Parts: sequence; structure tokens; C-alpha cells
Amino acid sequence: MKKITLLLFSVVLMAACKKDEQQANTANKDEEKARVEVTDSLNGNSNLVTMETVESNEETALQKNEDESYTFRYNLKKGQTYPFQLVINMDQNMNSNGNNMRLQSSRTVVFDYFVEDVNNNQFTIKATFNKFAENSRMGNESIGYDTSLPKPTDQQVADSWVIYKAVTGEDFNLVMDNKGKVHSVTGLDKIINNVMSKIKSEFNAEEQKQIKEMLDYSLSREAIAAQFEESLNIFPDKSLKVGEKWEDSQNINEGPVKGQANVSRTFKEIKDGKAVIEVKGTQNVSSSQTDQNSGITMQIQNKATVNGSVSLDFETGWISKAKITKTENVNTVYSKGDQKETDSGTQTIITTVN
Repeated sequence: MKKITLLLFSVVLMAACKKDEQQANTANKDEEKARVEVTDSLNGNSNLVTMETVESNEETALQKNEDESYTFRYNLKKGQTYPFQLVINMDQNMNSNGNNMRLQSSRTVVFDYFVEDVNNNQFTIKATFNKFAENSRMGNESIGYDTSLPKPTDQQVADSWVIYKAVTGEDFNLVMDNKGKVHSVTGLDKIINNVMSKIKSEFNAEEQKQIKEMLDYSLSREAIAAQFEESLNIFPDKSLKVGEKWEDSQNINEGPVKGQANVSRTFKEIKDGKAVIEVKGTQNVSSSQTDQNSGITMQIQNKATVNGSVSLDFETGWISKAKITKTENVNTVYSKGDQKETDSGTQTIITTVN
């Protein structure tokens, strides 16, 4: 069987902030309808959001404090379904020994998150896989699959389609708090067993063993929780006023890869029922390692910038729209003795949600 690459949940939308939960106590005590004035810091206009209950803050995800700052949280509703469509588009341009090459690829994952219960600021959610699609293009050649379309004719692509098609429609449960932190994940073993049963006739024993190992890794509790939080545990660890920002810095030290990543997020505005967060960042990593067999040393320098924005629904906190662009410049030097060869390239990764 040709190599099968299973890339479930392969997304890093932004680095998650680990935070302490803060409680807001700014409910309007009047018996009449409360009116919360939200100031648009960009144009000086004011939007009025009318709440139908006495304690207006309890009906919104962003809770306004006495000092005009806001505390962020999820305010999902029992019985409601929240969509999550992730699309990653990648455009790579590489130059090696004077030869130019361009590779374009895209990946789509579609979920539904159904809120089964809400209790003590925690949400019990049923997550359902609805669709997977991938496509790669180099020159005039293009291959790919879409689980909503018929099985591809290319054997390697068809193998991936069979696996993802088996995952489509499966669901698991998770419990998260109103900051997006996952407390439990259940039902993953059921998915793995169901998938293996569905694909049994398509693969031999050795292939099934490889697929099972990949599913065990990709659909582990740790992998699901980590990827979920990277996508949805995005709130600041403090209350913010419109115009204020929070920052993260991360030292990268993974084997030969060393460097640093910095991300800044600004609470830009509240407009049309959405809280807009602007994202900017940089990443600078390098690595050097020598192959003991060939004696060739490979040195890599990767410099990247990140720009984009995330719009959160003011009432629920759910992502209405997100678009993050990461642009990388990569230089690789291969050397052995006095001989050197340099490859260079750029890579643009655009991640969108909903």
C-alpha cells in the first residue's frame, strides 16, 4: 500500500493563552430592560445592544465591567449547533540550483458542535465530523479527494478517501468550560472501532495495523483536547478595554530546532454584534544537523510573520469568521567539506474558519 498520511485536526490557528478565569459582577439591577452601550473605538460611533433580561451581562459572551473593560467567555446555548469549518490553503515557491517549483495545496475539515447540556459554566458538546477534503497542485497536475464526492481513481488518494469517509459522520463528546478549556473527551474508542470495521475489506492486515496506529495517535484524548483548545481556547487571560492588547512569547527548543515566536492580539473593536481581535506575530527559528551516514550538514533558517483577525459573536463568543495569514521565508544550506548548495523558498499559509 502506498503511504497513507492521516492529518486529522492538523491546524494551529493561534497559540492558546493559558489563563485564570475572571468573574464579572456588573449586572444592571433595574427592573426595566438594560441597555449596554458599546463604543466603536475606530469611528467614535456607539452601538446599542438591548437585553431582554434584568441581568444583561448574563446573556452575552463579552461581559462589560465598571471600568469599561470586557471579560471574555463562551455563552453557548443548550440545544444549539455551532458550525466550525476550517480551510488551510498553502502556496509554496521553492528554488533549488536555479530550478523553480511551485506547490499549492488546500485542506478542509468541517465539524458540527451540538450543545447537549449547560451546567455550572461547563458545556457538554457532541462533535460530529461532517467533511474532509484535500487537494494538491504542481504545474498542470492536480490530485485530491472530497468525502462528499465519489471515490477517486488514483489509488493513493483513494486510500485516504476511504479512511476519511469512514470517519465522516462519526461523533464524540467533550466537556469544556466557558473559557474554552477541555475537561474531558469521551467516545474516541468508539470512533476508532467503527472506522476499522468500515475499512476492513479495503486493506490487508498489515495496512490495517498501520491505520489503527495512526488513528490511535490522531484520535487520542490528548490530541483532540490540544487541537480543540488551539482553535477555541483563544480568550485573553485578563479583562480588556477596546484598543488594548495581550501578548505571548514562546521559546522554541525542539531537538535541533531553536528559536522564538511572538504573537500580539489587539481587542480592536465591537461592530455589528462582533468583537474583532487583530492578530500579529513573528517567528524566527533555525536548525543545524549532520547526517552521520552521508556527512552532509543541513542548516535551516525560517523567518515568518503572522497577520490576521478573528471575529467573535458578541452573544455567544463563537468564532464568526477568522482569517490568519502566515508568510515564511526559508533558506536551507547543504554543506560537506568545501561544497555547498543552497535552497530558498517562500511559503504562505492562509487559515480561515467559518
